[in-house]
Amino acid sequence: MLHLNEIGVELFIKKFKSVTKEAYWENYDLVIWNKDYSGFTNKKGVFRQNVWGIADRISVSNKGTWVLPKKYVKYFK
Repeated sequence: MLHLNEIGVELFIKKFKSVTKEAYWENYDLVIWNKDYSGFTNKKGVFRQNVWGIADRISVSNKGTWVLPKKYVKYFK
């Protein structure tokens, strides 16, 4: 897991963007959206850019950092 401050999250958002994936802010939460047509029936489903996808929401911790799961750490290399 990787602990990020606000600048680190902004850097992650810039590096993560592609055709099937996107990261964006929603209030103080980092939302990571992956294109997936099963998002239509999924609880985490989000309709974005005229396509269904599944979104992972990462909230800020009490320490003021966002804890990024290991599967997303590779985008910092």
